[in-house]
Formats: sequence, structure tokens, C-alpha cells
Amino acid sequence: MFTAICGLLLSVELVYRAWLYLHNCDPACYNIALFAKLDAFNRDTIYRFLARDPDVGYSLADGTLVVDEPGWNGARITIHQGVRVNPDFTPTSGRHPILAIGGSFVFGDKVSDDETWPAILERRLNRRVVNGGVSGYGPVQAVLHAEKLLKSQAYSLVILSIVVFVDLPRDRYVNFLRFHRPAVIRDDWRLRHTTFEESGKVISENFACAHPWVPEMFSWSHMAKRFFLRFGYDGRCTNITHPRAATVDEIREFAIERMAALPVNNKVILVHIPRHVFGGFSIEEARKIADAAGRHGVRVIDVYNDLKNKPLLEILKSENEVLTDLIVRKIAAMAP
Repeated sequence: MFTAICGLLLSVELVYRAWLYLHNCDPACYNIALFAKLDAFNRDTIYRFLARDPDVGYSLADGTLVVDEPGWNGARITIHQGVRVNPDFTPTSGRHPILAIGGSFVFGDKVSDDETWPAILERRLNRRVVNGGVSGYGPVQAVLHAEKLLKSQAYSLVILSIVVFVDLPRDRYVNFLRFHRPAVIRDDWRLRHTTFEESGKVISENFACAHPWVPEMFSWSHMAKRFFLRFGYDGRCTNITHPRAATVDEIREFAIERMAALPVNNKVILVHIPRHVFGGFSIEEARKIADAAGRHGVRVIDVYNDLKNKPLLEILKSENEVLTDLIVRKIAAMAP
């Protein structure tokens, strides 16, 4: 009886996978992962450089590793004292370092230590640029991280990178992968970020994410995947929104206000619009960031006007090089 049931479930699963394959088939129909790969959830295993941090949810773990996951192409990642470094270059300038903070665009997902834009900026200026970016961070979480880093090191300039339509919504979530994160919420008519424990409580109320062994039992099944997605489980348990999460507009204002309060003389927000989302809504979001920064006395580097006329191929081939050249020109007049 048990064997018959298992055989029936297997048959149904194969039929469903075949339907998915045909339903999503491109003209070449070359992608046979639905049949060749057992795991249905396509879970990331690349973020082995992250560790639990009760202050900011999670941060970088010291060490060196090479990531051979698809898309990373053997990227080398070196973490020292909680920040990413380029061990192949040592600046000779004695000036106070620059701190760059933000999410994966700052950290440099899928590129090696010497290819991140903070590393390129370091070489251009011959001056230490600390890469304080962490994959998955929202702007508020990035500023909290900066507050922590500033306790042990003085900086002459802090650059907060905000990728429009990507970074701000992250501060509404209480988790990233298996880690807790501070979410910005409205509480008694004021905004604040949640504690590690508060975020954990919200996560624990999500059954699939609080009991990952349940969906793990069905990790091979696309039918089970469809079922568990209804309960917010995507194989990684990402993006659980706090029930009292602030709006994106509120988070924008909150993040820039905290940025303005950092004990550093020079603060800049780098507004980045990915080429694939160039357009009216992106420009409007960039304008809102600039307006909020102006209200709090924080300068803005908006590279949109410089990038919009550049050939797409040039940006795709060397985006970090192109962006760094623009950043160098724009901060040169600031003389931090």
C-alpha cells in the first residue's frame, strides 16, 4: 500500500514537472533543470560569509572563501574585522578612510575583492575605502551598521548607497534567509526599528519558517513548493513583512534622518538606478531621495544623468568601473 502511494505521488510529481516545463518552455526548450535537479526550491547556498549579529540582525563573518555557485564565477571574498577588504592593494595615503555602506551593490555580489566599486574607488584615490556593504541590507540596516563601525574607527566621509526600488522595501522585512533583521515599524505614532528578539517573534509566527523541517521533507516536490509558497515559505524564508511595517516613504525619511545624525562631517547618499529600470518611476523615486536628503542637509550623488547616455554594453561590461569614475569626479570637489 505504502509503495503504491509513493508511486502515485511520484507519477503526479513527474506529470506536474512536465507541465511546468512545457508551460515555461522557450523556443529552444533547452532548460531541463525541472527533470535533472531534485531540489525544487533552488535555495541559495552562497551566503556562507554571513553570521548572526544581535545588533543589526546579521553581518559579515571573518574569513576567505571562493564562491563557485552559478553566476559567481569563482569570486573570491575576503572578510577582515567585519568588512570586506581587497588584500591585493594597500593605499599609501594617511588621510582618514572613507566608509561605503549599503546592500549587495556595495558589498559586490558576484565579483571578487578587487572588482567591487569601493575597491576600485580605493585604487583611484590611493586612499583606504572601507567596504561596509552587506548583502540584503536595506538603508536603515546599513546606517545601523555604520553606527556600529563608527565606534571603532573615525571616517572623513560616509557614502550610503541606495538602489531605487530595491533597497528601501527591505527595511520592512524581519528576516533575510535564516537571519533576523531589524524592520522599521510605526509604534505609538513614531517610527522605530525592531530589536533582534521582536523580529524573531514575528518569524516564529510564520509556521513554515518557524518549522523549516516540515517543508524540508518535501524539498524535492514542485507541487509541495506551490503549496508552501502560499504560507510565505520559498525555500529560504525571505521577506516576511512585519505586520506594522512602515511605508517606503516613511522608511526613506527615517533612513536619511539617521544618516544625517552620524557623527561624521561629510555624508553622501549615492542614488543608483539600475539600467534595466531606467524610467519615470525610477526618476521620481530618485527625486524623493534627493528631496529628503536636502531637508536633512545630506548631499546626494545621482549618477542617472551621467549613465543614461552611455551605451548599455559599456555599462554591462564594466558597471563598477564606470560608476567609480563618476563617483571620483563628484566627490573631488567635496575634499573630505
